[in-house]
Amino acid sequence: MTVADLGLLPQIALCTLAAVLMVGLGFLPRPSPATLLWSAAFVSALIYASLTSTAAELGAETLRRAALGALLTPQALIWAGLRAWRGAASHWWLVLPFTGASAAVLALVDDGPAFSIAFRVVYLAAAVFPALTLLELRRIPERRNRMLLPLAVMSGAFTVIAIVNVAMILTMPASGTADLTLTRNVNSLGMLVNIVCSLVTLLWLAQRSVPQEHHDPAHWQHFSAVATDRLRRAQERGERSWSVLSVRLDDADDVRQAWGETAFVELAQAFERRVQRAFPAEADIGHRAQGWLVVLVPRATEVLREQVRTLLHDVVSLHETVSATVRISASIGWASVGDSGYDLDHLVRVADHALEEAAVEGGDRWRRVRA
Repeated sequence: MTVADLGLLPQIALCTLAAVLMVGLGFLPRPSPATLLWSAAFVSALIYASLTSTAAELGAETLRRAALGALLTPQALIWAGLRAWRGAASHWWLVLPFTGASAAVLALVDDGPAFSIAFRVVYLAAAVFPALTLLELRRIPERRNRMLLPLAVMSGAFTVIAIVNVAMILTMPASGTADLTLTRNVNSLGMLVNIVCSLVTLLWLAQRSVPQEHHDPAHWQHFSAVATDRLRRAQERGERSWSVLSVRLDDADDVRQAWGETAFVELAQAFERRVQRAFPAEADIGHRAQGWLVVLVPRATEVLREQVRTLLHDVVSLHETVSATVRISASIGWASVGDSGYDLDHLVRVADHALEEAAVEGGDRWRRVRA
C-alpha cells in the first residue's frame, strides 16, 4: 500500500505548527491539566504523523500501519483535556489502551478487504471520543461562546464520516487497496481541517485560563467530592432540604470584553464575596469559572427563596462598588433534591438549565426546577 495521495508532509508541517503554538501560547504561560493534555494531543499527532511518513519511506509496512492506527488517538486527549477544563476526572489513561489496540489491529490484520474493514472499524471506535467531545462542549462554562463552533463542527463531522465509512461496508463489498483510496484521501484532508479547527478552539480556551484562585479544576474536584458525600448522607437520612444553586453574572463574556481582564477580575471577586456572604457557613461553594459559582446549601424553601432574592438585589448594587457604567446583575438556577434527586451531576445540569432560562429571559432573576 502507498501513502495517501495527499501525502503526509502537509500534516506534519501543520502538526508541528499546532504543537508549537499550543505549547508556547497555551501550556507554558498557563499550565494546567487541560492545557497539558491538549499540548500532548498535538505533540502526539506530530510524532505519529512523522512516524507514518518515515515508515512509508523505509518500506516498513507493519510500522506504518501501527502508526496510522495510533494517529487516530489524539482525539481522546482532546476529550480528556475538556473534562479536566471543567474540573472532572480527565480519564487520560484511556488513551493508552486505545492507542495500543488500534495500532495492533491495523498492524496485524491481513492485506486486502480485511484491512479495509479493520481500518473503518478502528476509525469508528476513534469517533467515540469526538462524540464525547461534543458532550463535553455542552458542559463547560463557555458552552454558549461561538469560538467553540470549530471544534464542535469538526467533532460532529468526524463522527458522521466514521459512521458513513462503516455503512459503506454493508452497501458495497470491500475491495482492498482500491476500496481505501478515497477513504485515505478524505482522512488526510480531514486531519488538516481537524488540526486547524481543534487548535482555534483549544487555544482560545487556553487563553481564557485565569489565575489559579479563579479557575482551579482541583478546587472543583474537591467541591464535587465533598458535595457528593453530603448528598449521599442526606439521602440516607431522608433529608429533603438540600438544594443546588447555579449562580452566574449576566453577560459575563460581554462585560469581560468591554472592561478588560483586570476590571472583570475585580468584578468577579466582588461578586463571589457577595455570594459567600449570602449563604450560611455550612453551604459548600464551587467555582465553575470567573463570575460563575455553584452552591450546595441545606435550607428550607422559604428561607432559601429569601436568600436568593437578597443576593440578586445585592449583586445589582455592585455597580457602585466597582464604579461600573452599566448595570450589573446575575441569574440563578435552583434545583432541589426533592424535585431532582440526590445525584450531584444531575442537580448541577438541571440547575444550569434553569440558569440559562433565567438569563434568556433578561437576567436578574432566578428559576427553580420543578419535578
